[in-house]
Formats: sequence, structure tokens, C-alpha cells
Amino acid sequence: MISTLTLAQRARNVSHAPQRYQICLIHPFDPRGEKVGGLETYIRDFITFHPEDTDLLFVGVDSIGDLKLGEIHRLTFRGRNFDFLPILHYSDGQAREAARTIRSSLTGQFFVALLRHFGAVSKVIRARRCSIDLRRVEFSWLPALLRLPFIQMLHGEGAPKMQMDSLLRKYSFVHDVGERFAVAMSEKFLCVNPFITERLQKTYPRRKQKIDTLWTWVNTEIFKPQPFPAAGQPFRIVFAGRLDEFKDPPLMFRTIAQLRARLQGALEFHYIGTSDPHRFPEFAAIEDITTRHGFKDAAGMAATLASAHAGILTSEFEGMPRCVLETLAVGRPVVAMHLPQLEPVIHDGKSGFLVSRTGSIDDRANTLAQRFVEVRDAIAAGTMSPEVIAESISAFTPNTQLARVYRYHKEIQNSRAMTLAASSA
Repeated sequence: MISTLTLAQRARNVSHAPQRYQICLIHPFDPRGEKVGGLETYIRDFITFHPEDTDLLFVGVDSIGDLKLGEIHRLTFRGRNFDFLPILHYSDGQAREAARTIRSSLTGQFFVALLRHFGAVSKVIRARRCSIDLRRVEFSWLPALLRLPFIQMLHGEGAPKMQMDSLLRKYSFVHDVGERFAVAMSEKFLCVNPFITERLQKTYPRRKQKIDTLWTWVNTEIFKPQPFPAAGQPFRIVFAGRLDEFKDPPLMFRTIAQLRARLQGALEFHYIGTSDPHRFPEFAAIEDITTRHGFKDAAGMAATLASAHAGILTSEFEGMPRCVLETLAVGRPVVAMHLPQLEPVIHDGKSGFLVSRTGSIDDRANTLAQRFVEVRDAIAAGTMSPEVIAESISAFTPNTQLARVYRYHKEIQNSRAMTLAASSA
């Protein structure tokens, strides 16, 4: 028989925290590739800023085709090391093509690849005793099946009347089922804005305590305020991201055309992204003043944003658009159609303008164009400052947002270690 004193001594001798924390990210993506978006930036920044006492395992996609599937590869990204376990070869070119069926989509093929490599994936995750970080609710079955804790994030959600380039609109029931399951099984369920959080808390009142908001952030080590372009140059407007239909490219292109007339042609439009704008008839009117930059890494994105005077956003809905935060971070004002989540960062006349969703598309394009004229005049008069504009995103940095995710993972693993210590004692 073991005495009470011996039990207490043994409990004190067992550390409540693991020597190193282990986090596994699972997402159909290759951080080395050219794919750009909020989800992709999250993962790249998760690798960049992960704590020194934490090891990362990333189960993902080989977009280059140079890695053997089902095996762990030690990679370095932005000077940080992590272990990469690719389970699918899927090029960036394939990812840019709109899939017609779930089976042919990247998400569908990654789902099948998880099943195909289930043995290898489950073995390494179990051996490392990882907590799991998920971006897509469709994959929440994996940690549940392995009986491992996971943190789920919902980056955005479509509106029923809006069209999206992905298959989620057509097969929304797949997402809905995954959402219900992930809310029930996750340790934390994080949403990119409080409006999604409120919707989920009302839908799942019994799970309300685990549902919270995690705002998007911007890497302020890369995106820093820069001086405006020299006087005498054409006024430059920039947009970064995919040209999904819910982003309302027709309104964006009409706005640029309206502004071009007002500025008597002294205007340039810069597009950072890999979508083809030609599928929208409105693009023809501004094609000759448009520069298509294609893919840009973070440093290239920051340089291109800084070479412009202002950013534009015409989306019907968003999470918290990272392109807006990055544009503001380099000290460029943004003129955008009103979204409630933009109110904390876009202040009329100081860091840009929010335009009400009233009137016809021509009315909205006219108002947006007029706001850009006001922005141009404010920059010329020196009443808009890059430093003041950049201050608007001071609460949206990795140190204030992403650090919370690392903390949640550590709390989960510390709690599990305490449970094991108690069982051992």
C-alpha cells in the first residue's frame, strides 16, 4: 500500500506542463506555394509566430510535387522550422480551377487522402500527443475519431443569396453538418467576427461558452506604414484577393471607371491575385489602366500596397478581410462598402470611408468614386497620414490575436498533463 505522503510527493514531482507543446495543423494547403487568402495567411503566420517551446506538425498538400506523400519532411519557412506531412499532390494551377464536383475539388480530394493515409497520420499525431488546430469544419471527424482535443475556427460563411466560386454554395449541407459536429466536439470554436459568433451562440446555446471571436490580424513586421507615392503621379487604387462573385467585382470595376472619368484618366488600378477579371464584362472599361500583379508573397504584397494611394473593397460579406488590414497597416486608406466588422478600423475621413448599401449599383459606384476623390484631395493636402492610418489596426496584430490560439493549445495540453499526473499518482 502506498502512503498518503508518498502520493503527495509523487504528484508534486510530476510536471503539470509538457516539456514541449505539440500542435498539429490540418489543412489542404502548402505554405511554400502561391495560394493567397485569409486561411493561407493564417497558416503561414501560425508557423512564423509559433512559440519557441512549441513544435508544429502540418498535415497538408504538396503543391510543388517534390515531396514523398505520407512521410514527414523537416522544412524551414521564414526562418522557422516545422514538420510537414503531405498526403496529396495538388498544384496551385489545379487549385485555381473551379471544381465541378466535390470529388474533384481540393477539399474533396484532401478528405479522401486523409482516409487513405489515416494510419500514418493518426500514428504520428498520437505519438506526439498533439492538440489539433483546424480551419475547416469538414475535417473535424479526424480528431474526434482519434479522441484528441482540437480547436476549430470558422473563417467565414456565405450568404444564401450570394454566389461563390467554390462548391460550398451547392453543397452547403456538407458544411452545416460539419459545423454542428465541430461545435459539439471541439474544445474551442472561434469565429472571425462577432456576428458569426452571435449567430452560432444563438444556434447552439448549450455550447455558448466555447464559442468566441478571434479577429484576423496583420503581420506588422512586414506591413509597416510607408510614405505616400511622390506627388504628380497618377492616383493608384489597389485590390488584393480572389474575384469571387460575392466580392462584387462588377461594382468595383464600375467604380474605377467612374473615378477615371472624374480624374480625367489620371488613374491606375492594381490587382494582386490570380483570378481572371475578364469573366466580368465591366472589366473591359478599365483593362487598359489595370496592372495585374498575380501572386505576391507577404513582402511583395506590402511593397505593392505601399506603391498605391488607397485600397478598395466592395464585398457583400466577409469575415474580417485581411487585405483591408494589410492595406491600412502600410498607411493606405481604404474606401469600402459598409460591413459592420470594418467599423473599428475604417474611420471616415481618417483611414478611409465606409459607403452605405443604398441605391442602385450606379448610385453606389458614384458614391465610392466621390469618396476616392476626397481621399485623393486629403492626401494632397497632407490631412491623411500613413502613421495615423496604420494606428487604426493596432488591435489586430499577432501579439494580440494569434497569441490567444497558442495559449488555448497550451491550456489544453497543460490540463491533459495534470490529468495524467493525477492518474499516475
